[in-house]
Parts: sequence; structure tokens; C-alpha cells
Amino acid sequence: MIDDTPQSKGGQARADKLSTDEIREIASSGGMAKSKKVKELAAKLPKATHQGKMVVGDLELDCYVLADGRRLFHKRGMARALDMKSGGGNVFLRAVKRKGLGSEISDSLLKKIETPIVFKPLTQDLAHGYDADVLVDVCKAVIRAADADKLISSQDGLVAQARILLQAFAKIGVTALIDEATGYQQVRDPNALRILVQQYIEAEKREWEKQFPDEYYDELNRIYGSKRLTTTGSGAVIQNRPQHFANFTRSHVYRPLENGAVLEELDRINPKIDKKGTRRARFHQHLTLGYGIEKLKRQVGEVMTLMKVSDTVSQFKRLFAKRFPQNGTQLSFLDDEI
Repeated sequence: MIDDTPQSKGGQARADKLSTDEIREIASSGGMAKSKKVKELAAKLPKATHQGKMVVGDLELDCYVLADGRRLFHKRGMARALDMKSGGGNVFLRAVKRKGLGSEISDSLLKKIETPIVFKPLTQDLAHGYDADVLVDVCKAVIRAADADKLISSQDGLVAQARILLQAFAKIGVTALIDEATGYQQVRDPNALRILVQQYIEAEKREWEKQFPDEYYDELNRIYGSKRLTTTGSGAVIQNRPQHFANFTRSHVYRPLENGAVLEELDRINPKIDKKGTRRARFHQHLTLGYGIEKLKRQVGEVMTLMKVSDTVSQFKRLFAKRFPQNGTQLSFLDDEI
């Protein structure tokens, strides 16, 4: 917060009079980087609350979350992300205006590229950035241009990099990737959390596909001291999966996903339909093939690791509470069919 002094008030007033063009001019002037005018300007700019580096393959992209919730990439990183040899100056803008690629860049997207967001990072006075979706839209334009044979051979690296980035963003979502890279997932407000939860949830229920390996249930039978196999009324011998295993899965696999927010949404979209606790689908059928299922598999792997080093359920729960302290003391034993 700015000090309430005559000097600071005067500086703020001068900064408020600056036009957008003046802001960009000052921000790009290296010789003024430490000047009084720049510092006055920085006082009125949107501020980053979190920053970090997103790793995609061999790339490291500087990314930020602003106080108003916008997710940004640093301007210089946009050029490097697309295999442009220099990330400085206006290389990114020049590249998207070239014949071929430029024909696939919409007027609205070009306007965004021409007017980067000037903001205050955590570690310097000023920086230029772009909304995260700008990189996604540019990658899509690159692919469209390539598919239409509008690019030249020297741009093959650009196309390859665009495909890598789009593949990563399609699987996980650029917003979630930035939140993880900056640590913002720990402090999201409820609205931001709802946005993240949607990264987990499939718009339409998918066909059933096995997501819990047989070994998962074998380990459960071992730590519970129950038989691995059981015989049905018809005489068939099957893997033993008693009802309380569903309760275990709910508590130790699903609840840790975003501290219960994903489980809450799954309960809402896939409610019980009878007194027995039957649901129309398995929870994992509602998870997205990319982000949701990958997070589920990771959690199943964590739980299996803890089971393998435990001799009893009690020992497992102690280890689980230590590994997931926010969830370890909030276990549910309701009769739910997962």
C-alpha cells in the first residue's frame, strides 16, 4: 500500500495521468528502469501476487497470477516458447505479422499482441505480459497456417513447438498449469477453485474404463486381513471387494483431490439414486481423460505406495494422515458406491 504522504499523493496523481502509450514507452525504456517516474507508474499498475516457471518439455515459461485473477505469460517467454531464437524486443509481434501466419491471426488477437499488459512482478519494477490464452490462440493459428501450407520450411520449428504446447494445454489446461507453477492453487478464492474443478470434470459421462488396478484391491484385502478372492452365489470366484472398500476409496483417493472440492462436485453431478447408495455411474467416469484421470491415477499411486509399506489399516491411516495432513483427520465411512 502507498504511504499517505503529500509526496506519494503527488506521485500517484502524476502516474494516473499517464496514457497507455506512455506506460508502454516507460516500461520499455531500460535507461529509466529505476527512475522515479517508473516507480510512480509501478504503484498504479496491476500487481502479481504469485509467479513461477511452467515447465513444458525443455521449456521454462515465466508465468504470473495477478491480484485480479488474470494469468499471464511474460512477453519475452512467448517468443522462446515458439522456438524463436531471440525473445527480446518485438520478435514475437514481428513473427505473427509475417505473411502466412499473419493471415491466420484475427484482428482481435493481433490487438492483444500489440498491446501487452504492463504489470508489477514480485521481483522487478515493470514487466510486459500476455493473458495465457493468447499463447494458446497463437499456437492454434500456427497449426491452421501449417495445415493450409502457408508456412515455409524455416518455420518447421515453430510448428513443432506449437503442437507440443497445444498438446500440453489440451491435457491439463493452461490455467491449471500456471496455478501449479506459481503455487496459486493453495490460495484460490472459491470462484477460481470452481474453475479448476471443471478441469477435472468431463462434460459428458465417459464409457466405463478400468482405473483401479487389481493390485489396489489386493493390497486393501491384505491390510484389512480379508481374503483376496470370494465366491459368488453362482459359484464364480472373483476378487474380493467388500462395500467398505468403496468407503476407503472415497476417503483416501477422491477426497484429497483439491481438498474435497472435486468430491463435492462429483457428489453433486452423480448423486445416490436409492437408499442403498447406488449411483448411475462410477465417479471416475465423470473425470476428464487428461487432467482429471491423470490426477486420479497419481492419487491411486500415492495410496498404493502407502498401503505397500503398511501392515495394517491403522498403520496406513497414520501414514496417510502424515502424507495428507489436510485430509488425514477427515475420513468418511459412509456407504458410497464408488
